[in-house]
Amino acid sequence: MGDKLPAPVSAPGATAADLEAHSPTEIKAGAQKTPTTTASSSSSLTDEIDLSYAYIPLLIYCLVSGLSDSVAFNAAGVFVSMQTGNTIFLALGASHLPAAQPRLWLKALVSIACFQAGAFCFSQFRHFGSQKRKVVLFISCFIQAALVVIAAALAQAAVIPAFADSKLSTIEESATREAQANDFIVLCPLALLAFQFGGQIYTSRVLGYGEVPTNVLTSLYCDLFSDPKLFAPLTTNAKRNRRVAAAILTLVGGIAGGWLQRSRAGMPGALWIAAALKLAIAVAWLVWPAKRKVEKKET
Repeated sequence: MGDKLPAPVSAPGATAADLEAHSPTEIKAGAQKTPTTTASSSSSLTDEIDLSYAYIPLLIYCLVSGLSDSVAFNAAGVFVSMQTGNTIFLALGASHLPAAQPRLWLKALVSIACFQAGAFCFSQFRHFGSQKRKVVLFISCFIQAALVVIAAALAQAAVIPAFADSKLSTIEESATREAQANDFIVLCPLALLAFQFGGQIYTSRVLGYGEVPTNVLTSLYCDLFSDPKLFAPLTTNAKRNRRVAAAILTLVGGIAGGWLQRSRAGMPGALWIAAALKLAIAVAWLVWPAKRKVEKKET
């Protein structure tokens, strides 16, 4: 008769010699792997963030938009965040209106173009992998904050007179303000602020919270008041809640910006606060909880 084959590993009388006759590969072949979702034991800057509460920084962005637009409109007559109004200002320029602001169309055009350029440039981060990674979000937000800091510093140093002070008390000062608002140098802070806001709204798209665009309120109002669950309980309509919070914070930012401009802080003070908020968000991305990972465990 031929040689006796070793007993199967699972046989009731298997000996140690029988077990040794089987290779480790054969023994592991019968093991099954079950995917298990577990929290990552360590977090690095290259990890993607947990999106569960990522809308909170976006809501703070709405506050920044309100602050910045209140300053830009009061100083130059255009917006740096909400571009719908600028598009109408640009269109009016074709008929040389408004008559008292011959360069309004140019300021609107610069704001629109820089906003578009910002959205394009910040979107190029997609070539470096996931844009939801902590380091990518940090770099993006830090650059945005740096541009606001430069605009605030120019205003603080009175390099841009129209952004230096907003308190008017006489007709002569009002005329001076109008002349300053039409000076070509006013285009510098407008370009800086509009460019970084292009990156801001792109971030809201990356994080997947379309109901908090951070810049646009027209579509937000439409989505809010056409929501069939508009009057649903707070705990059952999270998107409605975020839309309401975004609208309120944009309004609060505009109100705060107006009062800051009437105070000793002036326009520079409002811009410094906007820059500080953006810097805080940039740092927050570095310590944000990482996305939970799916690991495979042997059973």
